[in-house]
Amino acid sequence: MHRIASLSIWLLIFTIPWQDMLMLPGIGTVSRFVGILVIAVSFFATLYLQQIRVHLLNLAMLLFWAWGTTTYLWSINPEGTWTAIISYFQIMVMMWLLLQWTTRPEEIERFLSAYVLGCYVSVGATLFAYLYHMESAYKRFAAPGFDPNDLAVIMSLGIPMAGYLAVTARQGVLCWLYRAYPLMALGVVFLTGSRTGFLVALLGCSYMLWTYRDLSFGKKLAFPLLGIVAFLIILPYIPVDSLERIHTIGSSVSSGDLNYRTRIWAAAMESLEHDPRGGLGVLWGVGWDGFPILVTPYLGEPYVSHNAYLSIIMETGLIGFTLFCLIFAMVVYHVFRMPRREQGLWLTLLAMWAIAAMVLNWEFRKETWFLFALAVAHASVAVGERKEGADTLAVFPSGKGLER
Repeated sequence: MHRIASLSIWLLIFTIPWQDMLMLPGIGTVSRFVGILVIAVSFFATLYLQQIRVHLLNLAMLLFWAWGTTTYLWSINPEGTWTAIISYFQIMVMMWLLLQWTTRPEEIERFLSAYVLGCYVSVGATLFAYLYHMESAYKRFAAPGFDPNDLAVIMSLGIPMAGYLAVTARQGVLCWLYRAYPLMALGVVFLTGSRTGFLVALLGCSYMLWTYRDLSFGKKLAFPLLGIVAFLIILPYIPVDSLERIHTIGSSVSSGDLNYRTRIWAAAMESLEHDPRGGLGVLWGVGWDGFPILVTPYLGEPYVSHNAYLSIIMETGLIGFTLFCLIFAMVVYHVFRMPRREQGLWLTLLAMWAIAAMVLNWEFRKETWFLFALAVAHASVAVGERKEGADTLAVFPSGKGLER
């Protein structure tokens, strides 16, 4: 049963990088549908094995969800808040499933592999869109259903994962897929024309330097040379408009506009000055998914925050933001307990996420919480926290009681 549950989670992770491509009527994304199946399988597996693991991270996430649910009482967008309550509940269950069934080192590699292989689906869909001139935005290409910026970051997150797997995995077809992925991901980032994605991808590539010393002498010579040759081959096929857009990173930052984002952030700050509660509303926020309505009077139309941190503060207040910081701090704490190679992987991934979250609404995306949960699960496996005395509470309904 453990193997069946692990396989179902592998399938869920595999769908995450391309979930926006396929929407099922009455259900939502394909990963939501798979998630429902995974919950059912895990429920029966839990009953069969009579074992439940509850990590401190699960408890912290429960507190964050409970507070977000409470904001429904004063939400300025009750319908949107209710939708967010359901979405975050599903995310909370996904995190529990990852921590419940990730107990072996090989499972970590399988789950990382599932994400990278899932990214290949979006790579193929983006190349198809490019070949058939199906623009997702002006002169920008992305897999159907994806925002180009979101897709670029999703693809970039797979770069350090692939680099890690290329070193730890056995020789074979999968190993070559891992080695080829960074170049494929960079190609997609260029097609999206995402400036954020480009910066995040560069940071992801820095992890390749971290793993470089673990390669044999022959691979140290061959891989950089092959990478340069491959990049020179694909360079002529990268749209000039995408390269020009990425080249405007410096001017976008120096102008202080960041593609209208700073105006949105200023509107959020202005709303605090006109808070009828005398500014005390910042303590508890305006409710999940209330940001667009909050800034409408100042911008003339609803805008999302384009900043995960600001979104959390304005929607759940300083209380919710403190709970989120607690979750993030727990993840970082566990990462620093890992061995050097694993520590480098997750510090890179968390840094990539932190940068992307400055300009994207990633507080509600599954990729965010998947990273957090798998990082803690990896630490649990790497340092042996599955033993008694760890921060995992194991419950055995069969009468064996509780083990701490």
